[in-house]
Amino acid sequence: MHVNGHGLCARNGISKSFWQEHCRIQPRLCCHVHHRLSGNWTPNSSKYCQRSLVSKAAIAQQPSENKNTMMMGQNAPLFMRELTGTQRIGRGETISPLSDANQPTDLMSITFKDGSGTSTCLGDFMQANDTDGLLVMHEGQNITEFYADSMNPSTSHGIASITRNFIASCVAVLIQRGQLNKVTPVEQYLPELKSSGYAGATVGQLLDMRSGVSSSMILTAQAMRWSQPDPAKPVADGLKALLLSLPKDTEHGGKFKYRAGDTDVLGCLCEAVTGKPMGEVVSELIWQPMGAQQDAEIVVDQKRTPMYSGGMSATLRDTARFGYLWLNDGSSDGQEVVPAAFVHDTRHGNEDVMQAFSGNFFGLLDSPGKMYRNQTWNLDEKRGTILMYGAGGNFIYVDPPAQLVCTVQSHWPGPFMPDRVQGWFNALEAIRAKLAPQTL
Repeated sequence: MHVNGHGLCARNGISKSFWQEHCRIQPRLCCHVHHRLSGNWTPNSSKYCQRSLVSKAAIAQQPSENKNTMMMGQNAPLFMRELTGTQRIGRGETISPLSDANQPTDLMSITFKDGSGTSTCLGDFMQANDTDGLLVMHEGQNITEFYADSMNPSTSHGIASITRNFIASCVAVLIQRGQLNKVTPVEQYLPELKSSGYAGATVGQLLDMRSGVSSSMILTAQAMRWSQPDPAKPVADGLKALLLSLPKDTEHGGKFKYRAGDTDVLGCLCEAVTGKPMGEVVSELIWQPMGAQQDAEIVVDQKRTPMYSGGMSATLRDTARFGYLWLNDGSSDGQEVVPAAFVHDTRHGNEDVMQAFSGNFFGLLDSPGKMYRNQTWNLDEKRGTILMYGAGGNFIYVDPPAQLVCTVQSHWPGPFMPDRVQGWFNALEAIRAKLAPQTL
């Protein structure tokens, strides 16, 4: 397994230096490595870590659904609810189990080129790119699960714009129930939008980010009081005030442009037609039916309006469940959660959507067959490969032909770093090639 003599590729996948950097004893958690990643490493070994480890009994007490994981911890995580207001997205009584593979799968030594074109392996790449968690499911089984720093299977991690995929899934369910319609202008559900730039835009156009209204996450963050605004410019008092103030720059239904406000309006529609806050809507329509193990949450502004376009936090395992739901045509344990027709439409789209997209993913997705459909990046319309992306290095990757789901959680120093995104594209393709070469 030795690739380059250092980093996570070396010594059965775990380097001594990496352990020394990340493994610091705290009362609640040190580290736990199972053969799923490291081959022959056992919890009472100090082969790759010169610091003392917690006992097997202490490990067994950790709140993990299973122990086939790797965890490296130092301090207890800081949850979003400790920084700002949140709405709870409650789990249900039934948990959908994640099936663990009987045989370990080494993915850490897979080689590929990072975003700069330099050859690397998955282990070194993850270490260099601030990866907090990785979970890979292949053919219905959990084959790799990794946690770094203070992460563990019960840690809720910000997933940024992956929140949009939960909002879109709720919209799909409400369309199926007849409470929303893709071709209906949004002001019919929210009359206050009649005098806004969104007047005349349809639900379907917002799903594909093809309204004619310009908006950005910068404006959203300022309205949410998350970032310091320019004192010389007025700032909307909350997210809903921002949405009402945004002007229409182009005709609705034109070219795709990444617009934070389109998702936020969709979230407002969900609340309007159900009469419930977004946390309850996601819980009742998606979170509980898919069998989530832990509660999730979504941050709110000073007026208790959720950040629909990027405010959710969830565990790595539950984001994997969501990805697996999408792999299985929207069903969990035989029960349809997200309408299968909506999932199929997201995977394959149509020519109009592809023409509207024209390779607009920050310069990275510039080849034919790619699009943005239903709040989701489509990487290959023929294969139906989709990517749910959240700023800071958060991904859910679903490739149906390979029966593959990869979910990644990270904390990059910037929201969007093209070299890192390209590196992860290459890594995901390398994982797919190793696990399912017959499908390429």
